[in-house]
Amino acid sequence: MKELFKCLLRTERGEFVVLFSDAGIYELFFPGSKPDDDYQQRDLPWFDLAVDLRQYLEGKPVSWEHYPLDTSDYKYFTATLLKAVRTIPRGQKCSYRQIAERAGFPLAWRAAGQALAKNRHPIIVPCHRVVGSNGKLGGFSGPQGWKEMLLKLEGAL
Repeated sequence: MKELFKCLLRTERGEFVVLFSDAGIYELFFPGSKPDDDYQQRDLPWFDLAVDLRQYLEGKPVSWEHYPLDTSDYKYFTATLLKAVRTIPRGQKCSYRQIAERAGFPLAWRAAGQALAKNRHPIIVPCHRVVGSNGKLGGFSGPQGWKEMLLKLEGAL
């Protein structure tokens, strides 16, 4: 079994919890939500993650590409979709249909929404940028109001 560690990241919008392994960031929890198990606390090997997260939440552009993600436990379909989501530029939105097509699954746009609900790396894998074809925001695994807030921070709304 993989060993996971925990780190707390304090921001103006609350305390995020990051679970990480030797392979990378395993899961990011929004303020108000915490992992079920008790994990050993450690400093992150990516010292700039806390700085980048704070800057991002202040509305500043941040690149998340250099952070390694532990994508183990994802099925191929979900991992492929999330990889495609990482290509959506800041300040832009993409529909579930478009992201399914971009990932190579043009008929799986409904399944894309279900797969994105399993995103363990919110903000870093910006699933908040994926919206319905009708322009409605659709679902989001984060706290109520965060999807809209994140899109506004990026200038996408």
